[in-house]
Amino acid sequence: MDLDRSTTVLQAFSSIEILAGESEYSDIYDLTKSAGNASIQLEVTGNGTARVEWVGTNDDTALVTAFITPNNASDIVTAFTKTSGPGSNGKHIYPFGLSLVKKIAIKVTETGGVNPVTVTALLVIQ
Repeated sequence: MDLDRSTTVLQAFSSIEILAGESEYSDIYDLTKSAGNASIQLEVTGNGTARVEWVGTNDDTALVTAFITPNNASDIVTAFTKTSGPGSNGKHIYPFGLSLVKKIAIKVTETGGVNPVTVTALLVIQ
């Protein structure tokens, strides 16, 4: 059965190394035609620990670092490592809801503070 769902698949990160204690942001994605449903397919390698969240804005700022975490939004995942996920292989898919915002970005922070982490992530927005 063919379902009528409009989804967009975006490469949020492609083998991006994030140094200990540092953060990286994805590109900025426009949600003006979105229903607010999303998921992220995450793959982490390296000896670090990743925290993945989404940040947003309702204005036209081009500075992703000026985006904010909306009220009642929670992290997509915290403490994700190369042995996390159902297969203990650093891979998992996390669905998450989006607040009504105009634009979002995915933010990944290495939280272990000692080792880097390498992240690949596919974002699906509906």
